[in-house]
Amino acid sequence: MRGRLSSRPGTLIPLVAVCLLLVPGLSCRRGEAVEQGSVEKEAEDLLVRYIRIDTSNPPGNETKAARFFHEIFLAEGIESRLVGDDPNRQSIHARLDSGSDAPALLLLHHLDVVPAIDSEWSVPPFEGRRAKGYIWGRGALDIKSLGIAQLMALLELHRTGTPLARDLVFLGVADEEAGGTRGAFALLESEPELFENVGWVLNEGGANETIVDRNSWWGIEVDQKVPLWLRVVSRGSAGHGALPPPDGGAPMRLVEALSSIGEIPTPWRLTPTVAAYFRSLSAVKPPLDVKKKILADPSAWFDRPELGHLPPGALALLRDTVSLTVIRAGETINAIPPTAAAELDIRLLPGSDPASFLAKLVETVGKSVEIEILLEGRPAPPSPVDTPLFSIIARAAREASPGSEVGPYVSAGSSDSRFFRERGIVAYGFNPFLVNYYDGYTIHGVDERIRARFFASGVALMRRIVRDAATAAP
Repeated sequence: MRGRLSSRPGTLIPLVAVCLLLVPGLSCRRGEAVEQGSVEKEAEDLLVRYIRIDTSNPPGNETKAARFFHEIFLAEGIESRLVGDDPNRQSIHARLDSGSDAPALLLLHHLDVVPAIDSEWSVPPFEGRRAKGYIWGRGALDIKSLGIAQLMALLELHRTGTPLARDLVFLGVADEEAGGTRGAFALLESEPELFENVGWVLNEGGANETIVDRNSWWGIEVDQKVPLWLRVVSRGSAGHGALPPPDGGAPMRLVEALSSIGEIPTPWRLTPTVAAYFRSLSAVKPPLDVKKKILADPSAWFDRPELGHLPPGALALLRDTVSLTVIRAGETINAIPPTAAAELDIRLLPGSDPASFLAKLVETVGKSVEIEILLEGRPAPPSPVDTPLFSIIARAAREASPGSEVGPYVSAGSSDSRFFRERGIVAYGFNPFLVNYYDGYTIHGVDERIRARFFASGVALMRRIVRDAATAAP
């Protein structure tokens, strides 16, 4: 998911992490000594250990991370188990029983991370190094930090023997970064008993507007675009590069097909959930007069030069998008290969039908290439904003950053939340960490890192939210 943050006007960085709770005694600047309490130190030590478990997907190997959590739960006397059919790609499930039939709260995060190329990083990506006020490593932001914050919230309730008003479920899943079909989706299909009476899900996602070390707007993710991932393959005769066939061979036919796909119209469209997001954010973001104009007159968006001033994250929420992300063809310059392939990351607005878009694409390219579906998401209804859980998150967020606003957010990306929304389960994307824009750019990139003091304050915020949600009267 992954989702984003900004600390400069006009830039909203969709992020898997959200903002901040300032903890007294931890608000030091970079390079200053940090005096940690026992909870903060335990959480940081656990995050470092977690980052050191390489769960790059592909291939995943998430079972190593699932065992990490299983050992922690075993030492705490919390019943847990590894779940999933693939012995190398298992997930971890634990549940605190309340004895209540109120809708259970599921704390969800993914165990896998995107790959990292060691030579491109200034520090080893799986070392979990602590330096310059940061915790460095793949997963520091996406999204192992959230997993540890959720873990600490659950452990606190268990250790203190706090009476629960609803069951509390912890689930760390495999495969989210590759679409989630072998993780959350597979478990929902094959082991539905794991989700007995689950009515609320708290997952990654959301977006915030941040200024240095405070937050002015919190976005709780309630909806997201629908993923459609495709592989386009062309075939032809192999031969010498000096003797091309009349149609140019497989690579040329692929280029022509991709060019025609790029011409498929994707009209501007404002969906109700995106309109609600823009309306909420316009209360605090100075350039939002543009979005107010869009809300007032949606018929002329594509003729407005103002659209060019909207950040990419906002533009992506106004139309279906098609991104060419992978191309594979020959091995040497003087030989025409028999096959060429490309992969497309298509994201459709809520309300768009993946099957209809796919049919249009197939009609456009004709029989010149083959189309393989890698991932086809299903449209899901948005999560409502008038729920006790939304109110609990909003109240804690406002108190964490006095004067801030809270509103719904729509993600241009996707997360495992969509699988729960398909089944009518309320799912919110919210992460509690303050991330400045220059750190946010490291997500799925180089030198991913989280400030140690922002991690500590985010853990405190997550503990507050989970405590309030787990003990709230049904």
